[in-house]
Amino acid sequence: MSRTIPPWRRALTRLQPRSVRRATLALSLAVAMAMAAALGSAKQHADHTRARLESAAEQFESLTDGMLATADQRTAIAWGYAERLRLGLESPFRLIESAASDPRLTTDERYTVSWALLARVLRGETHEVEPAALDLIGPVENGAIAAGEQHLALITSAIVGAKNPRAAELAVRFAYTLASTERIIDGAGPLLAAEAAAMIADREIGRREAATIVRAAGTSDAIDVLRRKRAARTFYLERPVLLAPGRDLEQEAASQSAWLLDSLRAMHPVPIVATEEAGDRESHSGGIAPQLYAAGRLAVPAAPLAVTVQRYRPILRSYAPAVDANALAAASNAEMLVAATQVPDAGRAQRRAIGRLLLAASVAMRSLSQDPITVAVDSLPAVLAVASALGVASITFDRDVPAAWRPHLTRSLETGVRDLRRVLPTLSLGAVRVRFRMSAPADSALAMHDPRTRTLHLPAMTAGGTLLHELAHELDRQSALQQGLAGYRSDVVARGTGVNSKRIASPGGRVAASLRAITEESADQPRTARVGTDRPAEIFATRVDWFVAQALAREGISNGFLTGVQDELLTGHVVHPERLRTASRARSLLDALEGMTTVAAFARADEEPSMQTLLRWALGASLDRGVAASIVRGEAGFWMPSALVGSGACATDESGRVQLIRMAAESRVRGWLRQRARWIPEAERPGWARAVLRQSPWTSTLAAHRVSELRDYLLVQLASSGELPAGLGAYAAPLAIRARCN
Repeated sequence: MSRTIPPWRRALTRLQPRSVRRATLALSLAVAMAMAAALGSAKQHADHTRARLESAAEQFESLTDGMLATADQRTAIAWGYAERLRLGLESPFRLIESAASDPRLTTDERYTVSWALLARVLRGETHEVEPAALDLIGPVENGAIAAGEQHLALITSAIVGAKNPRAAELAVRFAYTLASTERIIDGAGPLLAAEAAAMIADREIGRREAATIVRAAGTSDAIDVLRRKRAARTFYLERPVLLAPGRDLEQEAASQSAWLLDSLRAMHPVPIVATEEAGDRESHSGGIAPQLYAAGRLAVPAAPLAVTVQRYRPILRSYAPAVDANALAAASNAEMLVAATQVPDAGRAQRRAIGRLLLAASVAMRSLSQDPITVAVDSLPAVLAVASALGVASITFDRDVPAAWRPHLTRSLETGVRDLRRVLPTLSLGAVRVRFRMSAPADSALAMHDPRTRTLHLPAMTAGGTLLHELAHELDRQSALQQGLAGYRSDVVARGTGVNSKRIASPGGRVAASLRAITEESADQPRTARVGTDRPAEIFATRVDWFVAQALAREGISNGFLTGVQDELLTGHVVHPERLRTASRARSLLDALEGMTTVAAFARADEEPSMQTLLRWALGASLDRGVAASIVRGEAGFWMPSALVGSGACATDESGRVQLIRMAAESRVRGWLRQRARWIPEAERPGWARAVLRQSPWTSTLAAHRVSELRDYLLVQLASSGELPAGLGAYAAPLAIRARCN
């Protein structure tokens, strides 16, 4: 039986969708209007902030324009901030926060300088690289050599146009390393290019993050927003990204490195037109530099800069004699360095030497990016209370340590130990005495741990970045004391004394076995990678330094007083680069640490080897000269199955790691072919030799075939070699097999 629907219900049914549509439309309009109003308000606030920035920039120009007439110290300090920002001698955001609280300036000057600096960051007027610093690295063609401006333009174009400047920075490292392997550029090229890329990436990231600050400030003070972001360690610019790069970042870097390498292969030297801008700037700074230098004498030292300056002094003595050698020798912070390197009318050679010093110093100072600001008038924390909070026996200062530096040193020690305990949470320091001093405890030592008295000797000038290394020695000493051994346990184990079969079977024996394995891993490295003393205690401390720094980096944390480690190529100012490059993660180190103290769970997680590690592994493959000579002579590929030779042999794998290993193998053989071609007298060079040297007349076909066969042979060697680093070979060999695809 059908049911009749009342007329009033039918009418309501017809009206209901219409009312819903009207309500939905009204709600959508309301939301759109609210969003438009919010966006309009945000834009209005951002425009207001930008106007304040530009006004401050104009006031700053007025402040420093009269510097030659006044040359007072406050004007010199303000000018010094601008120069330090221009040269990238500190994180721009740390520099802005420092200017906003600098007691040497008046309240109005602090406002003007800090806002003017932010305006310059927003305009990308930071991290300037002297083009001459990249001179003489190649390529060379008909006696002419590419100028630094060409390399700087290539690196800049790669980074500025990248979605992630850090990925482009990594790509520059890969490309220049491969180009050096191919003997296109000099062996110093990869490091110089990496330093320049670091500066340009910092400039671009800083510019983008400054724009974010302006948008996020709203009605708040932009400098306050900056302070909060620094305190929370959320600035991407200040994070040690390339010490623990993500897989996506590495993939992006691998995809960019191919065209960068092709650009280096195709680079031809061109004449460079000189500019007068640098000379004009230097001539205007002559009257104010001494005032800045005098002000800098009272400021706290920066160990990364002080150590770098000492390393470059012989170079500047030879190539930049106009630089005051005494002033440079005493330069211990960025203000003093800026003042000491002002040379009017410097020639190209002098600009190159000074530029390389400033570039290296700027890169070294990146380890301090996240460090908090400490000003000279800060009160000294209660040293006994700090010692008690950290669990150390005592903290003392020698009489000649300036009182103005002591708050900075105490707080740096405090934050360093606290960050270390993120990774080693139960580290015991109850017997440790900390002594801050002015003189070095031993020749060429930046700091020292005395195993007899358990004292850390920390020179005020050079100790920054060494704390973790010295505390690793303390951990080594604690392990020895638990076993009733003298000295450091890693040294005792390496000598084969004090460790018997019972201890090997015990938990303590596991530590001993792990320490012995660490020493043996280092002994297996090439002699060129074993720098200075290969004492087991130093090897262990270096490995711990690397392990903790990398663990903190995965959390986005760096601490410049705790460790100077930056990443696998720009290793920092404390340890020789080659020694840190051998400090790849190994299970033996983790076993040793876990037998000595507690290791945080996040630090124990197994990590894949980085692409930089894989690149070093692939480039370290040996090339059998006999087989290679046979391939060069065009003989049949007897050395491998024919299925592995030629195009179309297997499915192409374009993952970033496989691609990079293939590129590394190809660059390795291109470099070998280039060297062999140079050995052949010019009149007798065959077509393939002329091709790899780019000498007319030539055709690329014969050279390309030899490169392909040699590359495949080298990849087979990589995949089948029995002499591989622990853990790395098992991971990397399958990648080499897949990289044989053409």
